[in-house]
Amino acid sequence: MDEVRATSAWVASRSSHVTVDSSGIEKVESKIESIPKVEWDFEGIHYFDNGPLTVQYLFVLDALNFCFWPVTFLQCI
Repeated sequence: MDEVRATSAWVASRSSHVTVDSSGIEKVESKIESIPKVEWDFEGIHYFDNGPLTVQYLFVLDALNFCFWPVTFLQCI
């Protein structure tokens, strides 16, 4: 978890269009009692190892999803 905080802090310190609302994070954290296991591997088409490689896979999948969006659309959101 410390690596997530460190890398998020690095991104936030260099971002001009992104801010982190620490009080918002604390609110959400206080409401989460436990993180439920999510079964998302629909029909076995997604990589899943129940570990860090699954997270890396999701980041790559998300990056590929956004890399094909036209710049004009991204400027609208």
